Amino acid sequence: MKTTSISSHTPPRVPPHYMRDDEQKQVREMNGPMGRPDGDHRSADSIIEKSSLLKSFLDNRDNYHMIDDLRRQVGDWTHANPDPEARANAAYDLDKVLRFIDNLDDRHLNAIHSRNGNIDGFASNGYGTLDNSEASVLKAFSEKGYSVLKHLRT
Repeated sequence: MKTTSISSHTPPRVPPHYMRDDEQKQVREMNGPMGRPDGDHRSADSIIEKSSLLKSFLDNRDNYHMIDDLRRQVGDWTHANPDPEARANAAYDLDKVLRFIDNLDDRHLNAIHSRNGNIDGFASNGYGTLDNSEASVLKAFSEKGYSVLKHLRT
């Protein structure tokens, strides 16, 4: 007797800003920007366009008070940087940090929705962040660097 299975298992679609455990571990071990992996030849513009989280963050004006500090941590992803490779590496590293922060455990932060593709917790006036939010974690990263990310729960 021949049987056929009607059900085929299709894995659920993973949001593009979701970060796997191995990626989270890599971010926790970083001491500074690492740039794109070997074989990744995307431009900064391409990285920004393909990342809804990064694009949304850069289009948002509520975070302007930390942009210069973020550039000091990951490098300059803007066209003010004449080196296209360095721009792409900076965009890649910023995307990785933003995705890590968006994947933080929302049970330990205020005013956030984990894995929603946004960095939550910016004050609407553009001058600050809500305490203990994704935005406050990003602000701490912009000031103190990668060590801030080492022990956060995801």
